[in-house]
Amino acid sequence: MKPNELPPPAQLMNFIVGKWISKPIYVAAELGIADMLDEGSKSIEELAQISQSHATSLYRMMRALASVGIFFETEAKRFELTPMAEYLKTGAMRSIALMFNSDWSDKAWGYFMDSVKTGGTAFEKAHGMPVSDWLEINPNAAEVFNEANAVKAVNSHRAIIDVYDFSDINTLTDVGGGLGALMAEILIANPLMKGVVADIPPVIQKAKEIILSRGLEDRCKAVECDFFMKIPSGSDAYLMSNILHDWPDEQCRIILTNCLRAMKTGSRLLVVEMIIPPGNEPSVAKLLDLEMLVTTGGRERTEKEFKTLLESSGFKLSRTITTKESICVIEGLRL
Repeated sequence: MKPNELPPPAQLMNFIVGKWISKPIYVAAELGIADMLDEGSKSIEELAQISQSHATSLYRMMRALASVGIFFETEAKRFELTPMAEYLKTGAMRSIALMFNSDWSDKAWGYFMDSVKTGGTAFEKAHGMPVSDWLEINPNAAEVFNEANAVKAVNSHRAIIDVYDFSDINTLTDVGGGLGALMAEILIANPLMKGVVADIPPVIQKAKEIILSRGLEDRCKAVECDFFMKIPSGSDAYLMSNILHDWPDEQCRIILTNCLRAMKTGSRLLVVEMIIPPGNEPSVAKLLDLEMLVTTGGRERTEKEFKTLLESSGFKLSRTITTKESICVIEGLRL
């Protein structure tokens, strides 16, 4: 055992009581504490007044978070930002902290045992409907969900552009492209390319606003699309970023088959996903896979599983390109 390594009981205890950290992070994110400290330190009384909180209880929470490096306590019970706390600000990882620790997510995880026992989706057991349907009737949660996914994608955008050559693609369609953030970055890096962001109606209006704000309205359009029914045709390449992991294999084959029908001769498919490594190798993909089991009924996949999935849908796996982040670009060609 390394000198600085905790003994097994202490390591296990850290995992057991993980909510002692994750839940205070959630409350700090919900209250917007990091935003309040953006211009400098504040006393606990000031933070309590702005957040309409009980000062003594808020202090106990802030003290605990400061003890693990999230916020820093100075004299006279004043707090300031740390490098980690910077990421709890709006526009950074605040929405991710809110999404993964929300009451609706907690309720779904309360049925994790049911998922393990039956293979069913815990979210549907908890809420009585699939997460996509639930988000449609809960717009505030949907807004957090979309923001969190956009933030999670930010770091991957540059990683994808750094490793994949888009220069010979005239038109790229991002299937399930969300708010269009990834497409915007690809178009900016490839000024001769045109793009299409295809997604469901509630998302498309926001995507149009983002496209306009980036000055890309002449080269990019956002169109309504149900990828279980039909995908816009005629592009040189089709991109699916973190789409397939939301669904079990049967539904993925429907999406991929519709994509195949939309593709012209010579078109290619680009799947951006995590790939589960073999054996006991640590990987966030193995943990995210549990989130998929609980929330969507989907899964993260190994490279072999991707190969099988693509081949069963009319594609061959051409190559897999790793990035500096935890994602890969999986290129598929028509069989």
